[in-house]
Amino acid sequence: MKEQVASALTRGTAALLSQQVEGGNFEGQLSSSTFPTCAYAWIELIRSGTLDPALTEWFIANQNEDGGWGLDTANISNTEATLFVRLILEQIQKQAPNPSVEEVLASAPKSQSQLALVKLAYAAFNEFDWTELTLSENALPLIKLARQLTKIPFLGSRLKPPRHRLPPVALFNTPMFDALFIAEQHTLVPVFIMIELNTSKRPEMIASLTAWLKSHVLSDGSWFRVNYITALSVLALIELEKKWTADEEISAFIERGIDWLRTTRNPDGGCREALNLNVWDTALSIIALTEVYATHNESELQAVPTNELTDNVKRAAQWLIKHQNDNGGWSFSGLEDNTLPSDADDTALGTLALIRSLFMGAPVDREALDQAVHRGIAWLKTQQSPDGSWSTYQPGQGDVGCVSITAHAIEALLAFNQSDVPDKPDVQSEINRGIQWLRRQIHRDGYWRDLWLAKDTYGTACAIIVLIKAGQKSAPEVQRGVEWLERTQNADGGWGEDMFGNPTESTVEQTAWSTYALLLANPDKHAAKKGTAFLLQHQREDGSWPEQCVGIYWEIIGGYADPIYASVFPILALCQASQTNL
Repeated sequence: MKEQVASALTRGTAALLSQQVEGGNFEGQLSSSTFPTCAYAWIELIRSGTLDPALTEWFIANQNEDGGWGLDTANISNTEATLFVRLILEQIQKQAPNPSVEEVLASAPKSQSQLALVKLAYAAFNEFDWTELTLSENALPLIKLARQLTKIPFLGSRLKPPRHRLPPVALFNTPMFDALFIAEQHTLVPVFIMIELNTSKRPEMIASLTAWLKSHVLSDGSWFRVNYITALSVLALIELEKKWTADEEISAFIERGIDWLRTTRNPDGGCREALNLNVWDTALSIIALTEVYATHNESELQAVPTNELTDNVKRAAQWLIKHQNDNGGWSFSGLEDNTLPSDADDTALGTLALIRSLFMGAPVDREALDQAVHRGIAWLKTQQSPDGSWSTYQPGQGDVGCVSITAHAIEALLAFNQSDVPDKPDVQSEINRGIQWLRRQIHRDGYWRDLWLAKDTYGTACAIIVLIKAGQKSAPEVQRGVEWLERTQNADGGWGEDMFGNPTESTVEQTAWSTYALLLANPDKHAAKKGTAFLLQHQREDGSWPEQCVGIYWEIIGGYADPIYASVFPILALCQASQTNL
């Protein structure tokens, strides 16, 4: 199997390098999904009453045999996705009847929506009562109490905000709104504008909401660089022009927002939720390529000469340095003007990638790299929660500690400790607190649950990997996690689950990170060998692996597939396999 692994790595490395773009970064083409495609179609219908035929074709092509639509490329029929598509297709039929659309609608199931965000779209087309979208303002004290209860560990995972109704508009400009997760704020403000314009019409509230929305537009014309949030913001401004006030500034925001939304269109006719995840993609690619460099010599990688590998990693590292935010962090998508906020996962992986790039020799500008690493570490230190974890954005502001992010932050700090970066501050206390938090998060059944990739396999693999790298291989939690991975392995040697943690057919990505963790823990395990064999069996002739839906935007919106993931994770696993006696 050694020769097979070496051959797979050579071809896989070449396939990954082919995804590096001109600027030096890596950027996977994210898959289309239903909610962002419907949101874009909603704007077209509101603006012109017609729809781009490619959008209509996408809806037709992605209908399931049971008549429904899925949230994402996993294509598991979902009631709310189906209702959203039904609404869009029904509007098309009203404007210009189409036999193909009529046939699709005839087979699409009908039901009642339980999701306020879908009801909002129906209200926009006069098919739902605007006043029924929100809770009463009298519910604000109860909302405040519920948020306080969610801070209690036992209740936090059990108390969920209602999905069938939105909070009252009066939530805006309160401490409770300020404490919401950043994406929730960006989603609610345009929704509040639309609701207020169609209900109470309070001038001061509309002015305040509009000012917030204008102040949060990014330099590229989007809001949060996310399709659905940008689409809602554009729709709110269109509603402002129609029902309240029209000015050149609002018109300009609308046009720039629509121009940006067009960039989220995919060749298949649909839309993706995020423009790209190029910071994460670039950092992960550097980490994988430096692992190849560290574990293989040039003769074993004849298709990818070492000097080419080194040059490509240096270019990617320079791109990361250029796109670091002024506060020392990185955002999920590279903007050079700091308008997109830093997050802990991209900062941890960006910092780790720069440290690992030093394996490839002196960078173009070593001083700039050292400074970038120091600033990344400083940002991570300030963002650690008192409980020892790291969350996506700001601890305590609607955010929660995340297993994979905490694992990545610990790994970055460990690499920093071991690097030759000069003038290193002591970060051992942060590492220790992070490890303690991570060990406490294991579920009684032996897995760790994650937020951003599917789901228990990813959380478990990340926890095992970093605990072993931190010298905790003998910790009982590691053994319990290994046993859980062995129990959940599919008969074909792979692992698979959806974004809710339900078992599915095996995916390359989930198999790769599970196999990597098992190889670190005990390469002689039969499960590790079967996982390695699965990865070898499913590699394409061109060196790539088939990408599948393992990323999670938001459980309401769905997930995504990214071809970068289907390269970097198998490469990491196979690099580890190459060092064993498989």
